[in-house]
Amino acid sequence: MDDGFYLRRGNQLTLGRRWTPEDKASLKELAATTPPKLIARKLDRSCESIRQMATRNGIRFLTERRRNS
Repeated sequence: MDDGFYLRRGNQLTLGRRWTPEDKASLKELAATTPPKLIARKLDRSCESIRQMATRNGIRFLTERRRNS
């Protein structure tokens, strides 16, 4: 899959975009102060992709920290 092609899965509508290191850094920075929906808008990605990448990288959102306190 390094040749730039993605395989479509199930009911996937698009092939998506790769996450750059800058995207990941922005996600980590924004997660401390911004809700996931707004982060998705700022990064031009779906809310689900934001949540998945945060989970994969151990990033917790502000709302999750508040709920656990």
